[in-house]
Amino acid sequence: MKYVIDNSNLYAGGGIQVGISFINDLSKLNLSNEYHIIQSFKMAEAFKKIDYPSNFIFYDLNVECEQSILVRAKQVKLLEDKIKPDCIFTLFGPSYHKSNFPKIVGFAIPHIIYPESPFIKNLSLSKKIKNLLICKMKQYFFIKNADALVFETKDASKKFEKLSGFKNNYVVSNTLNEVFLDESKWENFIFSDNNKLKILVVTANYPHKNLQVIPNIIRKLINDKKIENFEFVITLDKNELNFPDFCENYIQYIGKVSLNKLPSLYKQSTMVFIPTLLEVFSATYLEAMYMQKAIVASDMGFSRDICGDAAFYCDPTNIDDYANTISLLLRDSKLRLDLEQKGVSQVLKFGSSMGRTKMYLDILGQVLEGFKK
Repeated sequence: MKYVIDNSNLYAGGGIQVGISFINDLSKLNLSNEYHIIQSFKMAEAFKKIDYPSNFIFYDLNVECEQSILVRAKQVKLLEDKIKPDCIFTLFGPSYHKSNFPKIVGFAIPHIIYPESPFIKNLSLSKKIKNLLICKMKQYFFIKNADALVFETKDASKKFEKLSGFKNNYVVSNTLNEVFLDESKWENFIFSDNNKLKILVVTANYPHKNLQVIPNIIRKLINDKKIENFEFVITLDKNELNFPDFCENYIQYIGKVSLNKLPSLYKQSTMVFIPTLLEVFSATYLEAMYMQKAIVASDMGFSRDICGDAAFYCDPTNIDDYANTISLLLRDSKLRLDLEQKGVSQVLKFGSSMGRTKMYLDILGQVLEGFKK
């Protein structure tokens, strides 16, 4: 079979990691398929095309394609028509052009399927209108240009089907990065203060991550719960958040941490705090469960779908709820242990990156077979 793997939409860490993992797994499978891999400028920068067999052909798009959807769509369409594949897989969409060949598109845009999120509800009127228009446009292209869609959670698949009526949907979960499965790749992280109970926050600095709740949680823990021996460990720099001065003694800002040091971070932490208001999937949930850490999460459909009963869920914007739950876990090691044990069972449901790759290939085969009938 001849496949086009369209990674032209990949520009940020999570998507690029999935893209690299997928290509590496395809190489390990050593199948006779021909893979034509179209890469965004950012993907090409992050990916080392070394020692791939001759059935892997790479096409690197330039910066202009990154800056213009129309230019990118035209370039990808030209490559598809030149390659004439049996099937196309756009890893994360939408795809902005109609192809002449069967096409599967991955979905990872939470703004479309979670309009009830407090993040969306709290936008200004102008931003709400802008968000709505962008979501409607992207939803249109998902439906118009995809023959099948691949979602990362059942919740996302159900939400999109209910919203759009599009029914040819598959679910393939995200997985743990292989680094977590190989302790020889782990690197030690050294904290500046090891005496406090650590509440780990592995995050990027986006408004929907809901990090602004942290200062008020700290205030509640100190003043109402009379707890002093704790600190939030946040994977951002101090100047990115600009929190009040009283937080200084209760936060350790560690900046961006390399993947190889993440297991050490989890290992040394008491719990993991994930208050995000908008995701389709986040590997942080899986990482925390695999590393046997209690999770305090915002009560959202995506978080419950991923964590099941292996997390404590809080009203997404309720400071008291977060503070009460964190206080309870800080004081009760048996309760933490119960969540940790549930997490070990829950994370086993998600399989491996190779399992994910085989499921992708199976879906490509199913869709292609449907076109032949």
